[in-house]
Amino acid sequence: MFPVSSPPIPNGAILVQEGRIAVIGTLEDARTKAPEAEIQHYEGCAITPGAINTHAHLGFRRDDAPEGGTFAGWLGRLIERLPEKESWTPEAAKNSANEAIAAGTTFMAESSPYGECLPQLAESGMAGAVFAEFFPGDFPDTQPEERVEEILKQVHGMREGLPKRVSAQVSVHSVYTVDPDSSRVAALKTRELGDPLAIHLSESPEEVEFVREGTGGLANIFGSNTWGGAGVSPVRYAENVELLAPTTIAAHLATGVSDEDIDILTRTGVAAAHCPRSNDSLGCEVSPVPEMMRRDVRVGMGTDGLWSSPSMNLFEETLFAVKLHGFDGELGLRLATLEGARALNVERETGSLEVGKWADLAIVQVESGDQTALDVVESAASGGVAATVVSGNLIYNRE
Repeated sequence: MFPVSSPPIPNGAILVQEGRIAVIGTLEDARTKAPEAEIQHYEGCAITPGAINTHAHLGFRRDDAPEGGTFAGWLGRLIERLPEKESWTPEAAKNSANEAIAAGTTFMAESSPYGECLPQLAESGMAGAVFAEFFPGDFPDTQPEERVEEILKQVHGMREGLPKRVSAQVSVHSVYTVDPDSSRVAALKTRELGDPLAIHLSESPEEVEFVREGTGGLANIFGSNTWGGAGVSPVRYAENVELLAPTTIAAHLATGVSDEDIDILTRTGVAAAHCPRSNDSLGCEVSPVPEMMRRDVRVGMGTDGLWSSPSMNLFEETLFAVKLHGFDGELGLRLATLEGARALNVERETGSLEVGKWADLAIVQVESGDQTALDVVESAASGGVAATVVSGNLIYNRE
């Protein structure tokens, strides 16, 4: 067993009561506390915290993804296909959620236009949040305050009737699709409410060009975006419009992230969602994750969606990052679990195996007798998850 926040426990066991971890230790420890409890035994498996996906898009399918290459070209083809995509988004979201669950994911931060994939996340059995992206161009002849009030109203309505551990939140999609005034109002309003905020930030070379120069492939991606040309990096721009705070989760942070930018991330307390396979696919460079972590930026892993990444397997994403950055297995397992929970500010409830936390577990078949952390990540990345448990409920069982 790999609690992550404490040393591994050989032949470990967990006692679950009312959805939470009541005992963590040996089987005898659990039996002493609850001798009549039903025992679920998984031979040759390791128990780990479930994977925490800090940035995902459920509403895509891999079979007809637009070609990669330049980010702006890929995004332009995606936008062209939005009308036909509406007919199959619900099915795609359900399939993506099921794929994530079968790969051991127990908590997901999903982003979709106006929260369109919330029903599928809520029905999946996973815990998490849908971040509803809004686009000012959909609100003609309105002021920023009116646009933000409308998306807040929609999000608050979406929260009605949700499962206990599923929520709806707001996303400022990006600095090239949401104008600075709307961005600032949304950031300040969500912080006033104590809510998290998601954003795509410094993802691509084209985004850097748009923010610095006001030119390039993103300048007219949604009509005419006239606020570019600020002469600064996307991270500095985001700080200037008050988007960055400890409750902000910034996805990608891949292109042109300088030492000064990392200082800003540290100072503002913003967290990062690392999506290296998507960045690689779309020519978005390599995020300086080791240096960000060295400077105490909270970093979790994210899969992005199936039109930019090969799978919804968060452990597979993490293994890619381990090889990319030269991390060891222990750090890899932390990135997939506890560090993701820290990035989303839910580490008191999930992300590690500790008494009192929700029983969010991935049961991973490991062939090696030693069962190292790297063995667990590699096995889970290659389809070795035998079962997935959320709040003590078995939501996936391979048998």
